[in-house]
Amino acid sequence: MDVIIPTRNDHKHLNRIIGVLRTLRTIHQIHVVDNASAPNVSTRIKRLCKQHDACKYHFCPLPGKGNAIREALTHVTDDALFLDADIENLTAEMVAALIDKFQEGHDLVKAAFTRANGQSNSSFVLEHIHHVLPGLRLRKPTGGIFCVKKSVLDRIHIPNDWSVDLSIAVQAHKLGCSIAEVDIGELVDKPRTTESLSQSKHCLLKELEALT
Repeated sequence: MDVIIPTRNDHKHLNRIIGVLRTLRTIHQIHVVDNASAPNVSTRIKRLCKQHDACKYHFCPLPGKGNAIREALTHVTDDALFLDADIENLTAEMVAALIDKFQEGHDLVKAAFTRANGQSNSSFVLEHIHHVLPGLRLRKPTGGIFCVKKSVLDRIHIPNDWSVDLSIAVQAHKLGCSIAEVDIGELVDKPRTTESLSQSKHCLLKELEALT
């Protein structure tokens, strides 16, 4: 399995995240996609990736998580695990729980979790999804931590913006894919600004409107 980690200016915890991933035999290649970070941060991320044999650095000049994911997919040939770059407390056990569930034969496995900072955009999404897509019963449909088969990624459209995590789950559901969810506990990550949360919510609303 390959790992895809999109990041825009988040680098402080990358070395630890990569270290955790390298303890797992199921992980083959780690792809860090620098999504138009500031030049000095890009230099740090690139230098960090060079310290690990199994880690590849890619630069995506177009901002937007979807753009970063599309860049990564031009290099990935295996099933993929998606992770966020700002997780402070990622453990091998968390990742293993996700992969173990995926290896039961599912096409997509999302991680359910709570955030230590309490921030979430999932609550307003859940009611709408349960109404429009009652068969898609996920606690964390907007979460960016998940395993997915490469064959599924090859069949879906990757949007440019930050609705991509929700979009992948929705499209996989519409394709009739086997989707599961596993609780990995509480995550500590970077608090998001009000502006960032607002932008993310706007992208998610657009994605939800497209379902109706």
